[in-house]
Amino acid sequence: MADNSTTTTTGPRKSQRLAESSYHSPYSHAGAPTPHPNDDPYAPLRGRALATLEAMGYGPKTMVERGVVWAEDQDPFGHVMNSQYSHFLSTCFHRVMESFDQFLSKEEFDDMIHARTVIPVLRKYEVDFRRQVKYPDSLIAAHREEGIEPTRNNATVSLFSLKQQAIVAEAKGCVTFIDVKTNRPVDIRTLGGGWSLLFEAFTKEAQEAKELKEKWDAECAKEKAAKTPHI
Repeated sequence: MADNSTTTTTGPRKSQRLAESSYHSPYSHAGAPTPHPNDDPYAPLRGRALATLEAMGYGPKTMVERGVVWAEDQDPFGHVMNSQYSHFLSTCFHRVMESFDQFLSKEEFDDMIHARTVIPVLRKYEVDFRRQVKYPDSLIAAHREEGIEPTRNNATVSLFSLKQQAIVAEAKGCVTFIDVKTNRPVDIRTLGGGWSLLFEAFTKEAQEAKELKEKWDAECAKEKAAKTPHI
């Protein structure tokens, strides 16, 4: 009797676990020669997250994405540790400081980085931990300028979860510009050069961010009102 059954040979299926942590792969970034070999579920999530953050007034130039690392970021209960939140936020702050080179001369910037003249020093900050984060996930740290003063700069830095599509932590604080020779606050407007340009640019950025945030809040309030049942 003839055997009419057929055998179908297939290769290994795509790894779901590798897809879930695809943010670690270089194939998830621009410049990869081919699409991600295990699919990248974060690509559409990243697009929505960036659109949301920009609409809320966060600056795109200094955003940082940091994927959750299984062996380093979790506590014994499988949650990202509070200390890691601060680490992620500080990475964004460092990029904000690096952005000063748009306004400062090379000499002014190098003097700041090497603590020879004026440096931005953290004065205070308060973190609102809103949601738990678990592996796998990737977080975007984003900075929103809240207003620069002659001797200090105020900002909000938030962590946005790609999986949850929500802000999971928000830090509000300020840095003080310190003269390293006197160890006292300094009015950066009096320094001239690029420092005056930085003050003007951050003043403008704060106003633009405020307008975007107010528009975002108004739209959210309108949507919430539309969903509220009328009695």
